Amino acid sequence: MVTVNGNWSRAYRTFLSNIELILTAVGLLLIFLIGIIASQMRISFWIATAISATMVGIIHGILFWLLRRRQRRVRQEAIEQIREMLEDLIKNRLQTIKMSLHIVQLQQPDLEKQTQKKFDKAYEMIQEIKVVIDCISDESLVHWRHRYQQTIGRIEEEHALAPSLGTPPSQH
Repeated sequence: MVTVNGNWSRAYRTFLSNIELILTAVGLLLIFLIGIIASQMRISFWIATAISATMVGIIHGILFWLLRRRQRRVRQEAIEQIREMLEDLIKNRLQTIKMSLHIVQLQQPDLEKQTQKKFDKAYEMIQEIKVVIDCISDESLVHWRHRYQQTIGRIEEEHALAPSLGTPPSQH
């Protein structure tokens, strides 16, 4: 039973991965079938195919819009979960660092100006990290990916070459 579910799951993923192509093929098949059926009924093949192509185009547009909207929603939910996880993990640690700095300042109120400047810089960095976590979004990820596209390309290229060179890919 597990293999049957595994096969269905794989088939479902394959279907979803290729849904645009599958719907396009079904749409074209439908257009030509309607044209052939219409010509058998003494209706102009070209008029029937033009009308059916228009209808298929409208249906495709609606379906693709719905699929993209769902993809955006799923992506936003994933980003929100990642942001919440980062907020929980990192902000808690940042707060611990901030409290430690504060305790040191309380225990040593007469810190040198140089040390005080370093503490102030640490507080600024903590606040900047909090802002970055709060602002993680689909758009910020696209901006980040665009900004580091060359580096990402080089890393992906090295990763793809690693198995062919007989070296195991790096573990993350």
